[in-house]
This record gives sequence, C-alpha cells and structure tokens, in this order.
Amino acid sequence: FVTTSADRLNRAKTDMSGPAIKAKLMADERAKAMRRLEQRKAVNDNDDDDDQDVENNAFIADNQAQTSLLMQQQDDTLDELGDAVTRVGLMAENIGDEIGLQNKMLGEMEEDLTDAEEKLGLVMGKLAKFLKTKNKWQLSTIMFLCLVVLVLFFLVFAT
Repeated sequence: FVTTSADRLNRAKTDMSGPAIKAKLMADERAKAMRRLEQRKAVNDNDDDDDQDVENNAFIADNQAQTSLLMQQQDDTLDELGDAVTRVGLMAENIGDEIGLQNKMLGEMEEDLTDAEEKLGLVMGKLAKFLKTKNKWQLSTIMFLCLVVLVLFFLVFAT
C-alpha cells in the first residue's frame, strides 16, 4: 500500500512538473498579470495605446508571470525541504532513544559480567585449593562421581 501510494505521488509530481502544466501555469499567470495591468490602465484612464506600451505591458506581464511561477516552485521546494528536515529530526530522535536503550542494556550486561567474574574467581580459588590436596582417595571419589554424572546425562538424553 505504501509503495503504491508513493509511486502514485511521484507520478503526480512528475505530471505536475511537466511542460504542459508549466505552459498552462505560465499562461494563467500571464493572463492574471495582463488583467492587473489593464485594471491599472483603467484607473489611470490613459488612452495612449501605442505599440511601445503594448510591448512594455507584455514584457512586464511575462516577467511577473515567470517571477510568480518561480516563487511558487521555490515555495514547493522549501515545503519539501521542511518535510525532509522534520523526517530527519524524527529519525535522529528515534536513533537517540535506541542508543539510550542500548547503553542501558550494555550497563546491565557489564554488571552481569562483573558478577560472573567474581563467582568464577571464587570457584577457581576453591578448585586451586582442592587440587593442592594430595589425598588420592578424594580425587578418586570425584573422578568416579564425574563419571556417574556423565552416564546419567547420557541416559537422560538417550531416552
């Protein structure tokens, strides 16, 4: 749905910026400028309509139409740019939230690793103390119990 809508929107933008639409907008702006000039002329009630005045009026109307169209295009571009800046701002806000969440998770993981390191240190200390024992009876008993545990695991997973 989103892709289809985006495609339609892009096609409409392309159609709106086509030469036929631009020509129509230019003609409309030119007609509007000519009407303004005629209204001014009617107010001034100047009957000296020579060719030079007609050319000047046409030139002014064309320039006003082009200026108006250019300003409209600039306004549209600025609106699009404003929308893009808003989207980038929202994305930056989301990225900031995600980074904050990940920093919190990293902090929790660091605490867990510190706890595990402390526990491992205790186990290693006890294991070192045990390995210093020269009693063969204790070592034999531990080896036998480890073998029993391995057999039990095998039986549990085999069934």
